[in-house]
Amino acid sequence: MKNFSRKVSLVLIALLAVTMAFTACNRNGDDEVRDTVVADTGAVADTGTAEDPQEEVQNISGIHAPIDMGGRTLRAASGWGNPMPFNPQEAHDEPDPSTSTDYHRDRLIWDNAQRVRDEFNFVLEGVHVMDDFMGMLTASILAGDPIGDLVFLEGGGLLSAANGELIMPWGVTNVPGSDIFGGPNHYGRVNTSFFGEDWAIYYNMPSPHVWMMGVNMDIINTIGAPSPIDLHNNGQWTWDAALNIMRMATRDTTGDGMFDQWGLSGQVEVLARHILASNDAPTVDDDFNYALDHPNTIEALEFLQTIFLEGLWQYDVGAGFDPWDWGRNHYALLEGNSVFFGAILWGLGGGDLPFELAVVPWPTGPSNTAGYTWWGSFGGGLTLPFGSEWDPNHKLIIVEEFLAWPGDEVELMFEGGLNWPRQVLHSEEDVQRWFASSLTPRLDLGSLVPGYYHVLGAMVHQMYLQEMTIQQMIEHHRPERQAMLDDFFR
Repeated sequence: MKNFSRKVSLVLIALLAVTMAFTACNRNGDDEVRDTVVADTGAVADTGTAEDPQEEVQNISGIHAPIDMGGRTLRAASGWGNPMPFNPQEAHDEPDPSTSTDYHRDRLIWDNAQRVRDEFNFVLEGVHVMDDFMGMLTASILAGDPIGDLVFLEGGGLLSAANGELIMPWGVTNVPGSDIFGGPNHYGRVNTSFFGEDWAIYYNMPSPHVWMMGVNMDIINTIGAPSPIDLHNNGQWTWDAALNIMRMATRDTTGDGMFDQWGLSGQVEVLARHILASNDAPTVDDDFNYALDHPNTIEALEFLQTIFLEGLWQYDVGAGFDPWDWGRNHYALLEGNSVFFGAILWGLGGGDLPFELAVVPWPTGPSNTAGYTWWGSFGGGLTLPFGSEWDPNHKLIIVEEFLAWPGDEVELMFEGGLNWPRQVLHSEEDVQRWFASSLTPRLDLGSLVPGYYHVLGAMVHQMYLQEMTIQQMIEHHRPERQAMLDDFFR
């Protein structure tokens, strides 16, 4: 692993700061008065005037003046892992300088978590529901006893939860001095907004869930293809450029008459989604209608058809063409036999690959005018479920206190978001491209409807079998997919 430049880090930090400042300035309703939620204690139902007793309490540390929560239990629920960020007590021992890879950071997080519990006098309980989380959440709220006072929801579940009146918007809070709402967003930010409301909050660092196009540089060098990195840097990284390299790479290297090296690998519907996004191609329009007949989308489907009909996609020749074998298709990249593949941090074997890895944005389609490079979704985060007895203001304060572990070293929050990509990717230049791509996702409403975009896998299969033309496929799938949209949105 190469040593990474502090200068580059500071450039990235500045870029993130500009991005987040832009986001904060464009939040809906920043200049409007928020509704105040009055708790039984009245502790945060203040107006921020000099006469308020709470304003006279001096902070011990952190963002907000300490409030005695009376030893109550705050339940934070999720369908995976630790629902409260930077709460190491659940799963980790106190950091040890002899074993910690970043003792300073780990010590700050640990000490801050203990401080928050002590200063605010509450117990944090993690609730982990691994099976049918949304079903459990729905049943518990209908019963008047939500499984968590705070609930971490993945981005794909937020619209369903809001439509189903399972969660309330964060606009019900009114906390003077909030970092997230009306503040500098040093530590936290709104992750998802829609319907003019803010629904999910989380820490202010790059999301690790960024999809890029991975490149096997060993194959690039062996076949003498142009470097995708150079093409990207020169503004020439297009579908045509990528397709040319895919064709060069797809070949028989052993002389047995069978392809054993390919142009592209990955789960087909994942590849399809990002190729659509790279051409600014919708699957659902702004009126929640089926949009696979949009010209940009048809263009993307035609590009996909070329890839699959020419045999440029890697599949198990012995087992046959199977677009549904997720494990086989996604991890085919680890075999080192495809020049390109869908790349996300958790799917790259920790960076321990049998070839030299590079990552670039997905190549730009001919109708892309917006600069999108991959298919994104709503960001997940902490939400406010209906039925909790906790004052939403108190919950916001506690979340912000956990997020404030860097103190005056604000840059540590952002730097922490680069730790994982730096462990997996092979160069700082890759990390820079990864971060830049984190800022250019295309949100397609189809990603919010459970199962909706699986139609892309079905269409690829039909392309391979040559059962229908693209136009026939679009019309064949229209009634069922439109019914799914109507059920979900209307």
